[in-house]
Amino acid sequence: MVQQAAVPVTGKRALNRLSRHRDYLQTALQIATQDGLEALTMQRLAAEVDAAIGTVYTYFPSKGALLAEVQREAIDRLLGSYLLLRPDVEARVADADPSVAAIAHLVAFARFWIESMDTFPMEQHLLQQLMSDTRRAVPDDELSRVLPAILRLLDLARDRFEVAAQVGALRPGEAMDRTLTFASALSGLLQLDKLNRWDNDLLDGGRLALALVDDLLVAWGATADALTASHSVLDAIARQHPLARSLTPEPSKTEP
Repeated sequence: MVQQAAVPVTGKRALNRLSRHRDYLQTALQIATQDGLEALTMQRLAAEVDAAIGTVYTYFPSKGALLAEVQREAIDRLLGSYLLLRPDVEARVADADPSVAAIAHLVAFARFWIESMDTFPMEQHLLQQLMSDTRRAVPDDELSRVLPAILRLLDLARDRFEVAAQVGALRPGEAMDRTLTFASALSGLLQLDKLNRWDNDLLDGGRLALALVDDLLVAWGATADALTASHSVLDAIARQHPLARSLTPEPSKTEP
């Protein structure tokens, strides 16, 4: 199916509405991150942005819609940052062995995910809340607002797992199963950082997650040489700029 290009928003009134919508979402992200999804109500948001509650309802028809939009915004920001990294990896592996190139993209996804805990703490926090939402703060009938964003992000990793198997960098296997295992295991280990005040070395979620990346990829067939070369590619990129970049422009570093 051919997708139509997004129609740019024009006109002062439309642009003002779009700007206010973004401001509301940013404030909602802050409330949900600081005090939890339960604290994010229409009344609280209206008070924080100094608007009438009726005005808030013109942007979000229900609390469920608001919560879903906040989750979608968080995921879209992570997706946008990851898409900034992919061309850098592609440029670095353009002349590399196909197996190294395939593994480098998977290592890039994992290392981006680990680094995004620092660059996008609010967004990662909200994604974790969505994964552990046993009380279903976001109603089932509103999840359709969130699901496409999640699937877009996961599908990018799934595609790289498929390519890795096709070029022989990994043994054949179900790509989406590997994607879900990869993402869930990384996210789980990164939660250890909440406990590292008791033992910063032992409970270093980033260190353990990075080790897990290599262990999983080796278990699925990656060679030690391909992993070493892949990490070297990501190290070179990291010397120029963060792997998980803010969506606002930042000056790049000069690589030695």
